[in-house]
Amino acid sequence: MFLITILLGLYQGWNQKVGGFVEHVDGDAWVVREGTTDFINAASILPASMRDDLAKTGPASVTPMIVRPMSFQKDGHSVDVHTVGYDAATGVGGPPKVISGRKDPHGAEIIIDDVLSRTKGVHIGDTLTFGKKSVTVIGISSGGDFAFTQAGFMDLQGARDLLGMGDLATFYIVKMPAGLTVAQWKTQVDTSKDGTRIFTSKEFAQATRHRILDNVVPIIGLILSLAFIVGIAITSLTIYTATVERTREFGVMKAVGFNNLDLYKLVMGQSLITGGVGFIFGVTLTLILSQFVDQLVATFIVLVRPIDIGFVLIATLVMAAGAAIVPARRVASVDPVVAFKG
Repeated sequence: MFLITILLGLYQGWNQKVGGFVEHVDGDAWVVREGTTDFINAASILPASMRDDLAKTGPASVTPMIVRPMSFQKDGHSVDVHTVGYDAATGVGGPPKVISGRKDPHGAEIIIDDVLSRTKGVHIGDTLTFGKKSVTVIGISSGGDFAFTQAGFMDLQGARDLLGMGDLATFYIVKMPAGLTVAQWKTQVDTSKDGTRIFTSKEFAQATRHRILDNVVPIIGLILSLAFIVGIAITSLTIYTATVERTREFGVMKAVGFNNLDLYKLVMGQSLITGGVGFIFGVTLTLILSQFVDQLVATFIVLVRPIDIGFVLIATLVMAAGAAIVPARRVASVDPVVAFKG
């Protein structure tokens, strides 16, 4: 039960982290270069002129963003950062929450995620170098953890200067005015001419999740299946052993009038109690670990939802019921005569 619950919680934790930032950004649609699959692997370059072209089609705002994975150096060690250049004036695409330090990066200044700060030992005032260029850490934020990488937030122009991107952008974040939906707006934009693609924020978050987690889900599914099979086997062995040890008692019960249905109910009750104890122990241990395990291993992010606990409870009942089949058949075959043998 613990293995099943922790794996479900791990998947949900990754799922939330990987796509959560995209959903947080104050925008309704993302314009990307055709062929771009997600936010993390941001293989997109868009010209500055596209901003004005998009603005003419009716959105409330069009905000450029730069996203690039980078490897900085600090004291001879590599510090991998998912650099996000955003419009610091509007805050669109910036850190969800700054928990310490300054909130307004300018030029060669950066705000890093708290997970990156903790795991890499990077703090406010430290300098990160990139070739002959460098940036200074001015703040620590939360909400920029993508499970397998963490964000560093810079002013848009500062990121452009660092990367030598001129006036280019990776994405354009589009905000719709009242009364205009993304679907309606998309009909006014000729994406084929510019070689672009438009995602809604929800679609882009889901695309990011699929891109990162699709390789992990089959592994988790296989382990969950094995855990289910092992759970049935262990519960069956436990109940079967308890049944064999009490063969005489079951014989006496049959001798005094208990029928097979009564004995089936008794075995099933034993199995459900065994499964229930395992369920309580497994879920409780998972809930306890979820409070601090990410402090020990940054990528081990566990999120336990009530619906997942409900799923585990159902799985427990199914396992318990399946585990009772063999012992119940053993009970049904007990001869009452054995109860009276010396």
